[in-house]
Amino acid sequence: MNSSLANARIGLAVGVLAAAGLIFSSTDLVGQSTGASAATSSPSAKNDTKQIDASSGVEILTDTQGVDFGPYVKKVLGMIKKNWLPLIPEEARPPANMQGETQIRFSILPDGKISAMHLDGSSQHINIDRAAWGAITAVGQFPPLPTEFKGPHLELRIDFLTNRPLPASAIPPPAIH
Repeated sequence: MNSSLANARIGLAVGVLAAAGLIFSSTDLVGQSTGASAATSSPSAKNDTKQIDASSGVEILTDTQGVDFGPYVKKVLGMIKKNWLPLIPEEARPPANMQGETQIRFSILPDGKISAMHLDGSSQHINIDRAAWGAITAVGQFPPLPTEFKGPHLELRIDFLTNRPLPASAIPPPAIH
């Protein structure tokens, strides 16, 4: 493949990622707070559900038992992102730029196996939903959960934004000089 074609493909992938809106920022993963509202927790989550900053695109729905899942979730999101970009359907790429938001909730067992996946919110475009679902299932198995976590599983909800504006909380403040 010649270098100009390779650069064009890389540019397209970067543009689609920016338009897609699944955000991967380790700084957003560290500040877990307790007391999420009932609207952000799943039926199987406990009252002390941890919610990661909305700009990260992921919520921890399991009681973390005081374990810092920031580095683990960052690794999980990186694995999902790697799979998601090639799966984004043609109709969501330029020039069509179809939009959608898909929310998927799933559990990771202590050994890293994926279990109990649920489509919590559909984009109403099956190919966009399939890309999000496939990005998770294509991982096969995540790394084992941190050993200090003694729970039966880690439940996450990921928000996949395709060609949708990022939430205001995801936009960094302007630099002050």
